[in-house]
Amino acid sequence: MTSPARDRARAALLGVDRLHIFVPAIMSVGLLFWLVSELRELVHSSGEASRSKRAGIAGHAVARFTTATQDPDSAARRGLRPRPVYLLIALTLVGGALYVTVGSVANFFQQPGWVADIAWLLSLSLVVAGAAVCYAAVSAIVFVRYPSPPTRLARVLTNTPLTTRPVDGDEWSARPPWQLGAGFMAAAAASALLSLVIAASPYVVDGFDRRVAAWFDGLSTPTWSGFTDAAFDTRTVLALVVLVGLASIRCRALAVAYAVATGFGLLVSAGLRGVIDRPRPVDGPMAGALDSYPSGHVIQAVLIAGLVPLAVATLLHRRRVIAFLTVLLGVAAAAAAIDRVAEDLHSPTDVLGGAAIGLALVLGARWVVARPIAHVACRNCLWSPHPQHQHTPRGAIPLTASGAQIVRLLAHVSAAAVAITLAVLTVTVGVPSSGEGFVFGSRIEVPVQLALAGVVSLGALISWRWEAVGAVLIAVAASCLGIFAAVEYQPVYAMLLAAGAMVPSVLLWLSWQHRRTAVELIVLAVVTMLLLGGTWFGANRVYAIYFGPTHPESVASSLAVDRVEWVWSGGLRSDGATVNARLAAGHHEAFLRATAPDGTVVVSKNVAAQEHQIVRLDIGDLLPGTDYTYAVVVDGTPDSTRGVGRFVTPVDGPMSFRVTAGSCARVGSSGAVFDALAAERGLFHLALGDLHYANIESTAPGEFFAAYDRVLTSPGQSAFYRESPVAYVWDDHDYGPNDAGADSPGRDAARTAFGATVPHYPYGSSDGTINQAFTIGRVRFIMTDNRSAATSTSILGTEQRDWFVEELVRSSRTHALVVWGNSLPWIGAADPGGDGWPGHPEERQYIADAIAAAGVRNLMMVGGDAHMVAIDDGTNSDYSTHGGAGFPILQAAALDRPGSVKGGPYSGGAFPGGGQYGVLDITDDGVNLRVSLTGKRWDGTVLTDYAFSVPQRGA
Repeated sequence: MTSPARDRARAALLGVDRLHIFVPAIMSVGLLFWLVSELRELVHSSGEASRSKRAGIAGHAVARFTTATQDPDSAARRGLRPRPVYLLIALTLVGGALYVTVGSVANFFQQPGWVADIAWLLSLSLVVAGAAVCYAAVSAIVFVRYPSPPTRLARVLTNTPLTTRPVDGDEWSARPPWQLGAGFMAAAAASALLSLVIAASPYVVDGFDRRVAAWFDGLSTPTWSGFTDAAFDTRTVLALVVLVGLASIRCRALAVAYAVATGFGLLVSAGLRGVIDRPRPVDGPMAGALDSYPSGHVIQAVLIAGLVPLAVATLLHRRRVIAFLTVLLGVAAAAAAIDRVAEDLHSPTDVLGGAAIGLALVLGARWVVARPIAHVACRNCLWSPHPQHQHTPRGAIPLTASGAQIVRLLAHVSAAAVAITLAVLTVTVGVPSSGEGFVFGSRIEVPVQLALAGVVSLGALISWRWEAVGAVLIAVAASCLGIFAAVEYQPVYAMLLAAGAMVPSVLLWLSWQHRRTAVELIVLAVVTMLLLGGTWFGANRVYAIYFGPTHPESVASSLAVDRVEWVWSGGLRSDGATVNARLAAGHHEAFLRATAPDGTVVVSKNVAAQEHQIVRLDIGDLLPGTDYTYAVVVDGTPDSTRGVGRFVTPVDGPMSFRVTAGSCARVGSSGAVFDALAAERGLFHLALGDLHYANIESTAPGEFFAAYDRVLTSPGQSAFYRESPVAYVWDDHDYGPNDAGADSPGRDAARTAFGATVPHYPYGSSDGTINQAFTIGRVRFIMTDNRSAATSTSILGTEQRDWFVEELVRSSRTHALVVWGNSLPWIGAADPGGDGWPGHPEERQYIADAIAAAGVRNLMMVGGDAHMVAIDDGTNSDYSTHGGAGFPILQAAALDRPGSVKGGPYSGGAFPGGGQYGVLDITDDGVNLRVSLTGKRWDGTVLTDYAFSVPQRGA
């Protein structure tokens, strides 16, 4: 709900009306430059390493030539990798080349297909495959001629990753502990033997499987099973790659070993399952499947237990944690293995096979990591014979050089993640927006927040060159985003959003501070505190403006719950009324007892509580024109606190009475405006929508019931509704989200909750709308549902529109006055496609033409939605083709929401604000009927008024 002209003016003033083009470009370019920066850093780093490697190899060759050394260089001095690596590279590249060649050729000729007939893609694939074969051939030759490959391959080896930096010293040639090699051989042999037995003679282990499975039967618990499923499945393995990737900054050998071990684990598991069609346990949840051996979960669990401790130790630079974490994770892996058996997901030998395979891979990987030569390219690695020099740390939080590098990498990654997340949320969910035009207006809220998201991306880019500047940009943008988020969310959630967006700047500051002085750190701390404090203060202020009280609180006190949670009345008629109440927990049935001033008592039927503990109590046989007090009698006992109230029955025929009107209150409001409404002593209250601002999109009625509970249990509203019956129709915020219509996801749920909670009059249509009509004295009240049938072409929908026009024309001929209760403003310049009547000018003209054609002269309207009190004497309300359809209008809002002006012009002026309501005083002597309209504030101030006499029929 916006004020388009005002928003457009503000947007043009600030230049934000063009940001819909600029902002996505900023965000996209920022992310692109971030990616380019990452690749540039990688290439730059690799280039330096490559030059160092080539210089080292050439240096050794020159030294040999100069000293006339006849003995050949060792493999380490030549920069050669271990001999098995070349065989592995050759086999992998040949296999990959064959796969790419066969696949690309098959896809090229496959009709139809995604890449069929794309010649350039086939050519590219074959070129890649050819290059792979060439590298495979070089690797194979090196493997055969190791450690003295042909000299003609020297240039190829030196300029490719097939060699590494040459090293000197015997310490680089040290062998790993023999226990690792022996353990690897034993585990590999055990897994191979067990696999052979299960493949060829599975009956040999059947007895063992049955006995062991019986030991663990019933040991599993759902909680532990869920934990192990999540902790050791493939997705967890992939997540741990991130951890190992961070560790690879210090130890590249560990990253390679972990990746190879994990890949081989998945490959061996898939291969053996394809060869050994072993069925799952017959009593388990996967009975019938033929993929039981080996247990992939257990393989991954053992890999995690054996290799993740190395990554953690590398990041912490602490060897001592390896043993502790290995034992801890090993126990968890053993428990996971037992759980697989207890859950009948695997047989015991499946688990043992998986454990043996995993153990072999762990010991093999640890053997590789334990070789000093594997750490030639590492940076400050735990296993390197010559760790890099440690700089002297500074700052409040000391960091090593590699530690600062890790933090800086995390900062850049998180900055990109925040920028991407903000972009995705903007596209899928949208930015926080009030949609009502308070303070900023949606045409400013949305582009400014998009620009702030772009600043985060820009800060991520700048931080590569200037860490402090990038950190400040990200932090300021995050703080502003938090403040803007408060236009829709509570301050605590806005603060969480700001904190999440500020993570990159905190990490950048952390990597920056270890090189700075105490004064710089104090400045940093002050700036950080000011930003966070400003975010919290700003979010609270914005939230208070949008959702806080607009005037003082009610003096009504909260009553204790006896047997009834809340009660209100409606459906008022000369001989009866309807009272709806929610019974407290533990109570089951109720009836209504109404007492007249002379002590006469009338009771309703006893009814059982229905959905949400609500009872609908219809009482009849009452006397017209009588002031009744009532009490809800619950399970035979009258409620003494919240279940008592009053109403006055109207008379049959002419009568003078007062009606209060209002709309738009925040959820659970307890403002003094409700005390003022109660003091008016109206016959009833016209509630014209937005009874609350819950903006519910749920398809279940529970959230709607909860919103009504908050309204009816707030002290001010509870006291008012116990004393004044209501006639109520919804608008968008108490029906669904902002500007909700027939396509609102919670349409059916909203109607269910409305029907059960509200003491309404009978509905006028059968298509799901809640339109109602009723008579008080000689006045006909017609209330339309402007939301649940609304579409882009109609507000009322065909059935309700026909009902309304027919009811209006007929009632104008049978009643002295017709009052249209309309939740949307009628007056306003046509704005096709917008919300409300100005957004549907054709339908508005159709209704106006029907009024003019029928000669209706005794109509007036009471409206809501716009957060203002306004009166028009009929000068500006005629939208008929040929004139003659003007009628007086009273806009009565906002009960407790910030003020705004919508539509117009209004002859009596418009007065935006909260704590406001309207009053209709109807004076009828049976011949002449006079109406006084008043717009008032909670403190009794009269903002505007207007009185008119209704023309008599035939006059």
